[in-house]
Amino acid sequence: MEQQDFQYIATSLRPRLLKLCAQFFDRQELAYEAEDAVQETLLRLWQHLGRADGRQKPEALAILIAKNVCIDILKRGGTWHDTLDESLYVEADEHADRTLIEQEARKRLARALGRLPATQRRMLLMRSEGMRIAEIASACNATTASTKTMICAARKTMMELLKIRRNKK
Repeated sequence: MEQQDFQYIATSLRPRLLKLCAQFFDRQELAYEAEDAVQETLLRLWQHLGRADGRQKPEALAILIAKNVCIDILKRGGTWHDTLDESLYVEADEHADRTLIEQEARKRLARALGRLPATQRRMLLMRSEGMRIAEIASACNATTASTKTMICAARKTMMELLKIRRNKK
């Protein structure tokens, strides 16, 4: 495809693509992304048309590319303008968020464990450390059947306390 042909196509498609991309970025802080998405779309369209066999319509291809570009921008958090420093801050923030989430999960788990009867808590902790049912039963002076029942009851109580629900198929 000749450059003049592409310029004509790009000029005619630009308003339609801009309108399409603006629909993806309706929040004010992301409004500038629509123009960047159109630029990226036109670049990819030029590259694709340069190696295509001409069977696909440029308009349809441009719309498909524009939608994919917009989705990619939104997946990345809505910005093409990340600098190295900003991405380091994001990584640090994500690590801090993960740490806080892990700390909160540990606190919730400890509170839930504290609400279990002592025998159930002891057996559940032994099981979580990898002990076999027979070893736990022996250590607690219980039968293997009662040990299984106690561990099962402890798990059920923990799931209720932590509000974990199983998906029934």
